[in-house]
Amino acid sequence: MIPLSYNVRSILRRRFSAFATAAGLGLVVFVFAAVLMLAAGVEETLKATGSRENAIFLRKGSTAELTSLLPREAAKAFAADPSVAVEGGRAVASPEIFVIFQLARLDGSGTANVGLRGVTKDGWELLRSRTVKVIDGRPPQWGTSEVMIGRSTRGRYKGAEIGQAISIARRQWQVVGVLDSGGSAFDSEIWGDADQIIDTARRPGYSTMTARLKSPSEMSALAATVDADPRWNLEAKREDKHYEEASGPLASFIRILGTIIAVFFSFGAILGAMITMYAQVANRVREVGTLRALGFRRRSVLGSFLVESLILALIGAAAGCAFAALLGALSFTTTNFSTFTEIKFQFHFALPMAVKATIFALVMGLLGGLFPAVRAARLQIAEATKG
Repeated sequence: MIPLSYNVRSILRRRFSAFATAAGLGLVVFVFAAVLMLAAGVEETLKATGSRENAIFLRKGSTAELTSLLPREAAKAFAADPSVAVEGGRAVASPEIFVIFQLARLDGSGTANVGLRGVTKDGWELLRSRTVKVIDGRPPQWGTSEVMIGRSTRGRYKGAEIGQAISIARRQWQVVGVLDSGGSAFDSEIWGDADQIIDTARRPGYSTMTARLKSPSEMSALAATVDADPRWNLEAKREDKHYEEASGPLASFIRILGTIIAVFFSFGAILGAMITMYAQVANRVREVGTLRALGFRRRSVLGSFLVESLILALIGAAAGCAFAALLGALSFTTTNFSTFTEIKFQFHFALPMAVKATIFALVMGLLGGLFPAVRAARLQIAEATKG
């Protein structure tokens, strides 16, 4: 077996070509890791919106709040269900309406769909205020046209600042506060009084209702109760599961499209690695002949060149993952396929992504080094020693 130190010294003697090959592989790894981080960022943002302790009620077949309808009578009936937590004689439930309106971007680049969520006074005090914090200003006065904006919408749209007013449906909504939900999709919404928004949107009732369960184990019984009720065509789900399902289409689209792009780029990286390794073989014919003359077998020569290619792939993987990890400090805006509204999210980097990206790099290195390694192993001793 040819010592590993031989491959390391060979790489160090040919720094420029080795660096160019590793850089090409690293660029593809960076793209691949960035795609995984992008999809994970979307999933984490939407999953953080829900809690496993909460149940969400919505119309059967609705995959998003935007297409759901919950009658006021149904909200009252299921809020009184024995599985729903009670505080101070009031059910810990938040019937909400969710609609979208177009707002003009502050930078003048057009308009964007923004989610407008209506909550009730009890819903805010008993449920939402436990996880959604007002970080500037104050909550709106219920029964008025006051709203609070998510921190991700602040300064992005005309009027989206405390003390200013947002124009929606020919009505001025005074901004009095900024909310922070810890990076969930709520940060990209505008919140106000449910009755006022129902009146503005001309909706007959709420979109959904979220309720805190006495225990997560109550979920199955509640879901069965809601499903069996013939009066309203509704279903109940765990809130975190609902938002996790909502993230699926967008995350899958990003992951598939990004992977296709990364694979396309990988052909160039593989070709570059192959050219580099062929050059290594051509420049080291006499070395290969000497190794064979010393008694090293063909498979040892084959393995040595493959190891050298894999070392370059590992260097590229480390560099690509390191630069991809820096994307965690950046935030991006995209359209949520389930609601067609803009959401702001951050890249999410985790160890499993680094493992996948490294495996991807090793496959590229293996494919790029295989044929040159086979050529090196097939060199005849007599011809190779002549150079």
